[in-house]
Amino acid sequence: MKAMDYYAQKLEATAGLLAQARRRRSALAWARAIAILTALVTGYMAYQYQEPWWVLVVVAGLAAFGRAIILDVNNNARIRRLEGLETLVKQEQDGVTDLSGDMPYEEDHPYAYDLDIFGKGSLYKMVNRCHSEPGRLKMAHWLLHPADRETIRARQEAVKELGTDPDGIFDLAALCRETPLKIQTAERISRWLRRGHTPFQEKYWTWVRWGYPVVTLGLLGFYIGGMIPAAVFGFCCVVFLGVSSSLSKRVIEPYIVLSGIVGEIGSLSEGVSLMEKRAAKTILTKRLQENLTTPKSAAHEIKQLDRLLHRFDYRLSPLIFLPLNAFLLWDLWQMHGLNQWRERNREGVERWVETLAEMEALGSLALLHFNHPEWCFPEIDAEQNVFEATALGHPLIQAEKRVTNDFKTQGAGQLELITGSNMAGKSTFLRTVGINMVMAMAGGPVCATQTRVSTVLVVSSMRIADNLEDSTSTFYAELKKLRSIIDRVKRKEQVFILLDEILRGTNSRDRLAGSRALVRQLIRGGAAGIVATHDLELAQMETELPGHVHNYYFDVQFEGTELHFDYTLRKGVCTTRNAEVLMRRIGIEM
Repeated sequence: MKAMDYYAQKLEATAGLLAQARRRRSALAWARAIAILTALVTGYMAYQYQEPWWVLVVVAGLAAFGRAIILDVNNNARIRRLEGLETLVKQEQDGVTDLSGDMPYEEDHPYAYDLDIFGKGSLYKMVNRCHSEPGRLKMAHWLLHPADRETIRARQEAVKELGTDPDGIFDLAALCRETPLKIQTAERISRWLRRGHTPFQEKYWTWVRWGYPVVTLGLLGFYIGGMIPAAVFGFCCVVFLGVSSSLSKRVIEPYIVLSGIVGEIGSLSEGVSLMEKRAAKTILTKRLQENLTTPKSAAHEIKQLDRLLHRFDYRLSPLIFLPLNAFLLWDLWQMHGLNQWRERNREGVERWVETLAEMEALGSLALLHFNHPEWCFPEIDAEQNVFEATALGHPLIQAEKRVTNDFKTQGAGQLELITGSNMAGKSTFLRTVGINMVMAMAGGPVCATQTRVSTVLVVSSMRIADNLEDSTSTFYAELKKLRSIIDRVKRKEQVFILLDEILRGTNSRDRLAGSRALVRQLIRGGAAGIVATHDLELAQMETELPGHVHNYYFDVQFEGTELHFDYTLRKGVCTTRNAEVLMRRIGIEM
């Protein structure tokens, strides 16, 4: 099924479920009103006529009222989730997302700035559909750090598998979107798990936990039975409050660490439960599922933690908490449950959060594959310095405006030199190659019909900016970038180099001499990559270094003063110039 047909059907089905849930909400509102009115009226009449069953009528009515509230809470949660699902599907249908494209990354990263990996209109903005913070960081990490060959192939198979189940992708996304898990929450839980000692771990607290309620509830029974006077029982209650409050002080620190995360833990529990239930088929998805089910069910354990934290939050309601704590040592019981949970799952939480993040990232790539079935999964070649693509296009350019090209480079010490007029497409082509390599190294599909690529790290020098704070000129900033590239080549790292207008910040004579020297040095080092330049003299290196330098160009056609670009890559050297025409257009008298 085509993506747009699926989205239309999904929206129609979701709208039907939403309408049903909203009708149920209305019915439950009437049920609550009828239940409470019935209880009050019937109870009042029975009391007036001194009927002994009036208490039962009131209790039954209140029970029905409470049940209606519980059903309404669950129904409202379902409505919120369906509304979130509807929003997600509409966004995919419209090709937009409310997720930010910004993520922090190292200032000196080898390609992130040059290739528009982050920011408005970025690759990350297009690809990422992770709503939890760990998921977003995982997706960013994949785009910033190329994986090894086996990892890429495993991700590809997992993405293909998940791409056949868009319902599962959207269900997980809707869950994670409702109350997104934050990095801070995961860190708070991990910090609590790593603590060496928590309150009430000693064995004698077991006797206190069971013995104390026997005393308090026994005295309550004696008071109700008239066996002790009210004054004595009142004094006992004061003592109970004092004892329970003094013990509760020891709970404050762990409570502060774990408070306020109930919603996120509930979202994590449901997300993990969803992943446990799906039928995994590939090696990677099976391994991720095993992370959640071995040695015990992560969903069950996280649900237990969620219940414990909910009970812990009773302390936010004094009318409920004070009697429970005074007569049952409520805090002591909850700390006992937390300590037991902590011992069982000390090593599991980080693995569960990491698994959820990885599944979200795979889901993002799978949705990209679902939306663009015409894009291919590249063959990851075992040889080095291989890149071959058919109908290669820039994924961030709209399909109706995108121009594709075939391109191939293979072997060490191979540099493809691209010349062309201004605005002809040289820089865009470099970014097209680079950004598709990044997608390939992340394990996702690439914007081409067929691709073969080696595992490689893209390194680029394309956008250069000065830095007044560091007293760095544009020219020196470029030299620093080039130095890092040269160092990588000397270390024999597997890199693919993208250079746009080398040494643009100096005079033409030094620029040409420096560019020629750099090209020779890179070839001697066994590097591979693409160099875009306006210096036509640099194209002569194809004859100086045959078999190592290969010339390509982008052309421009003139119709009077009008320029027409076809953005088609051709072999050879550019022979047309358009700078003079462009300068005349802006008013420079030539």
